[in-house]
Amino acid sequence: MSQNKPNLPIGYWLKKADEVLTSRINEVQDANGLDRTEWQILNLLHEVSACTQDRISEVLRPFADADSLKATLERLVSRGFVEGNGSQTDAFRLTDQGRHVHSVALETQKKIRQQAVQGISEAEYVTTVSVLQRLVANLTHEDHQV
Repeated sequence: MSQNKPNLPIGYWLKKADEVLTSRINEVQDANGLDRTEWQILNLLHEVSACTQDRISEVLRPFADADSLKATLERLVSRGFVEGNGSQTDAFRLTDQGRHVHSVALETQKKIRQQAVQGISEAEYVTTVSVLQRLVANLTHEDHQV
């Protein structure tokens, strides 16, 4: 694909990469009964052990708005994967069932990650992430001069 469209700007490739990642993650995580946002919430709760709804919304804001994340959390609670009531001070946590589902989904996710970085060296990956971090920092700096 990239050979056919080499002159497209970085914004195109960022959006396309996100679109393809979301599609692929949804496709393969469907076997685990999850979509990308559900996977991301389970993984976040696995990494931090407990998290308020506000913090989940802050961390995952690039992927979904607060209302969508709230609905996804409610779905995960109703399915028995997550516990918590969503109050300002209450933290959400994985249940035993949620830890099991996360464990299975993590193995699936590792395979997606492996596929995504085929032919990309560690140095190229690190450089790409570094460049994207600087791009974001440049555009979020308070001294906007255009």
